[in-house]
Amino acid sequence: MTSRFQTFRLKGVMFSSFIVAVMVAASFAYFNYKFSRFNFIDFSEWIFYTGDNEIFAPKEEAYVLLVYSGMQEEATSIIRRVRNKNNLTVLAVDLAQGRKPSENGVIYLTAGMNSLLNVVHRFHIVRSPSALLIERQKGALYKQGTLREEL
Repeated sequence: MTSRFQTFRLKGVMFSSFIVAVMVAASFAYFNYKFSRFNFIDFSEWIFYTGDNEIFAPKEEAYVLLVYSGMQEEATSIIRRVRNKNNLTVLAVDLAQGRKPSENGVIYLTAGMNSLLNVVHRFHIVRSPSALLIERQKGALYKQGTLREEL
């Protein structure tokens, strides 16, 4: 009788260990998926230049990041189509590397090819123009917000 009880107990311990392992793996996968939905941009690592050839240093808590090609369409006509309810400053990143001076709530940015490719890859930009909201996390680190538009 004792051996049956020990066998049953051993199976119970193995089954509960299996359940715990499955729960840990599931929670890890869930949190990894949820965290991967947010993309970050660190302006201290990726260097952007303003139209005045100065290195861009973010000052505001949130921006609308617009990635477009100046060879296709002017940024001003694209910006009118962006849902910018809070009238945030627009960071217009021109993939064609056109340099324009900042104006009325728009900061035109250019960058080296590595930084441009990082932005396109990190934010999964598959169509130009695209706009997204970025919000400050800490210092020069910004996180993608909820706004994401392919215009």
